[in-house]
Amino acid sequence: MFENLQSRPTSRRGSRLCKGMMLVAAVAALPLLGYVPEPQPVKSAVEITALYYPGTEHRPEWDMVEQTRPEIKPLLGWYDEGNPEAIDWQIKWAVEHGISSFCVDWYWNKGYRRLEHWVKGYYKARYRKYLKWYMMYANHNQPGAHSTEDQIAVTKYWIDNYFKTPEYYTIDGKPVVCYWAAGNLDRDFIAEAAARGETLGPGEGIRRAFSISEKMAQEAGLPGIHWQLMWSDTAYDPVYAVAKRAIGFSSAISYGLVHKARLLAPVAAANVQGLTYDMVMEAMPKLWQAKAVQRELPWWLPIPTGWDDRPRSFSHSTVIRDRTPEKFAAICREARAFCESHGVKHAVIHPINEWQEGSYIEPNEEFGFAMYDAIRDAFCERPAAGWPKNLRPSDVGLGPYDYPPSLRSAVQSWNFDSGTMEGWYRQPYGGGELEVKDGALNFWITRCRNYNIRQRVAPFDASKYKAFRIRMKIALNETAGMGGVKTPEMRLKWGTKNQPIIGPGLVVDDRRSLAGCSVKVDGAFHEYVLDLSANPDWKGCVEELWFEACQIKHARVAIDWMRFE
Repeated sequence: MFENLQSRPTSRRGSRLCKGMMLVAAVAALPLLGYVPEPQPVKSAVEITALYYPGTEHRPEWDMVEQTRPEIKPLLGWYDEGNPEAIDWQIKWAVEHGISSFCVDWYWNKGYRRLEHWVKGYYKARYRKYLKWYMMYANHNQPGAHSTEDQIAVTKYWIDNYFKTPEYYTIDGKPVVCYWAAGNLDRDFIAEAAARGETLGPGEGIRRAFSISEKMAQEAGLPGIHWQLMWSDTAYDPVYAVAKRAIGFSSAISYGLVHKARLLAPVAAANVQGLTYDMVMEAMPKLWQAKAVQRELPWWLPIPTGWDDRPRSFSHSTVIRDRTPEKFAAICREARAFCESHGVKHAVIHPINEWQEGSYIEPNEEFGFAMYDAIRDAFCERPAAGWPKNLRPSDVGLGPYDYPPSLRSAVQSWNFDSGTMEGWYRQPYGGGELEVKDGALNFWITRCRNYNIRQRVAPFDASKYKAFRIRMKIALNETAGMGGVKTPEMRLKWGTKNQPIIGPGLVVDDRRSLAGCSVKVDGAFHEYVLDLSANPDWKGCVEELWFEACQIKHARVAIDWMRFE
């Protein structure tokens, strides 16, 4: 109700003033509460799942959004994603707009777990009974990460911590697990078998891994596991679908389909920068028709929310332009009609909170509740008493739920003897599993030619320093090798007050404020020195640093220390 008053256009100043006064009076009449109001779920004609990325475990993740797109700030603030009270708002808003479950990115790499703060907070949330969740196992790990031993360990973790909880989403009593990269699982199990002199064909590695988990689930009293495939191809291939069903998958979803709009729209864009949400609207029905009507591998209907990854990808970003609540509402209505005419029972919102990649519809300062309202209005049955009120935390005297401001190092040297990351955080896409161990900052390189770590430092005068010195080691993943990189290089990039790395409307220019040198990849520590005094851009007040160890995907990096001299 309140959001509609705010967002409804009018051409008369008096009408706007009257509505504004009504809004103030209505909000003022609300009682101040000690906690999030109880959710009032609404019924949807189609079961709706939302993809959820728990990617903001620290304030620096929000910093990237605030630096580039401050206008999209969530109504929860730059929020602590593991805060149970903030999660209760997410639950309330979701179920009051027809979303009944979240498919949550979940990370495990040989026992190392990360980005699990949201799930931990969810299990402490007061209203978790209203919203189910299940995992999208984001297993885009290095070669060799999967094995029989690891499959046993990860399945045990699932059973002990999730599968038997009433909040975990099931189908026919079977807990659902979606695999992001089933091919990685297949690759490693085939390699493991080959090391023992056994030959497995394509798909047989997945089948073997699934049989291990199925047996453990049944021994734990469960009827089995519902395996869900991440089906990324645009075209429908019945042979592929039948083969995936035969090795154990029972359903499929997709991700990142906005990029397929260029291929399916009537007039293809010359490049990804020519994509618009109108093209997405034209492309989606063709994609639905290709996959949603088949029965070999049931596919949940995707509803894309957009894409604008400037906060994360910077110089090589992709933007789906001209997205509006009205256009999103139109695609929701078309999705509802398609589901009704083709007997599709399940739809997936893609996704609701990828703030760093521009795929977001959670209530925010840009659109308010309009995107959520579009889902509700298209799919849900309006209660006799009307829709639940769209309440902001501030309406009832709660929030915001912001993380504390990012730590900015007041020093220009880091040795990690404190056991902390000393203000450094991973750069999404570029660095994974950032942690301090054995007195060094450790991470692995997740994507080639991406910066690995970053820090917004306490400002310092560049003229006081002439060089940057670092002691680090880089070790190859034996299976992945050099990945075609002939001359690996280290890079340091800096931003100043007058020439920031990124900001509203800015993208990274890797021709400016950059120093680098070649590095050795032999698993041993070496010292490297960058001559900054010779660089014409090394001047002014330095406020931000980005660092890349090398361009070799899956390489492991350990930084003993680094400092300006």
